[in-house]
Amino acid sequence: MGVGVGGTRRGVLRTGTGLDLTDITAPRPVLHLDIKLSYACNNHCIHCVVADQRARALARGRDFRTTAEVLAELEDARRRGFGLVTFTGGEPTLRRDLPVLVRRAVALGLAVGLQTNGRVLCYAPAREALCGLGVRFVVALHGADAEVHDAVTRAPGSFEQTLSAMTALASRGEKVTGKVVISRRNKASLPAIADVLLRVGVRRLNLTFPHGLGNAARDYRGVVPRLSEVLPPLREAVVRMERAGGEAVTEAIPLCVLGDLAHIASENHYREHVRSEVRQLDQGPRDWSRDRVVEGKAKAEVCRDCPDDDRCEGVWREYLETYGDEELGPDGGRHR
Repeated sequence: MGVGVGGTRRGVLRTGTGLDLTDITAPRPVLHLDIKLSYACNNHCIHCVVADQRARALARGRDFRTTAEVLAELEDARRRGFGLVTFTGGEPTLRRDLPVLVRRAVALGLAVGLQTNGRVLCYAPAREALCGLGVRFVVALHGADAEVHDAVTRAPGSFEQTLSAMTALASRGEKVTGKVVISRRNKASLPAIADVLLRVGVRRLNLTFPHGLGNAARDYRGVVPRLSEVLPPLREAVVRMERAGGEAVTEAIPLCVLGDLAHIASENHYREHVRSEVRQLDQGPRDWSRDRVVEGKAKAEVCRDCPDDDRCEGVWREYLETYGDEELGPDGGRHR
């Protein structure tokens, strides 16, 4: 029972799931479907990988899926043996039919994840319509205060709305993960972001290194930091989260760079427990478990001598092309 889809269009790899799946365990890999509902969003993040996909989707006809199309894809996923669906975008909470989609997925026996900026969920009616259904809310928090977060999202007032939603969801006992896409603008804030999450009752933190496409590609060096610059504040954020009894995972950071934190790399878990398919709007379905590694990432010559070469995915290709390989290697590169 495979995830790959025949006839998939190859080319530039655009985006992944972005969901916290590290609490999924099973005797064999769980099949996971990521459905992009629409490319519309009420933020305009400096790192957004899908920022340039809306025009391509519109060229194919439109930049959203209809309710009927999504319901049909959920039925198809269940027939094919999928156990988990993630609703992403764009911003999925902008859709008024989202509660209908979530409830149908739950009724089909699918576990549900929602990747969101949380802004709409600061309003009680929108939030309550999704509570109590077992949803894993993965909420993007890109700063510890409005100055940093709103600079990343380029949406004034977004920090207050996002934090309000996270606070309310956590107080309701919902499953919430705080997700940070690391950038030059917020890298120094990582420890403080961990503190904010803990203060509002969120004890899971996903620290994601940016994929340099979309908005990030327009100012790559201005948005994407060096890995060696990120490691000290990332390490402190992990320490603070774990000291308080929480959990932290990383995404898209090579094992050699993580060093003694390599055990928190989410890729370790995905390789064993999850097989993902991504349904986008500007291209055909993608076998994300394969394409993330084969097309999205790359390794340097020095990686061949690393004892972790067979289990490390490497770095995003754009990073290697821009910054080179001096931070990589069996001993974590020359900057560790």
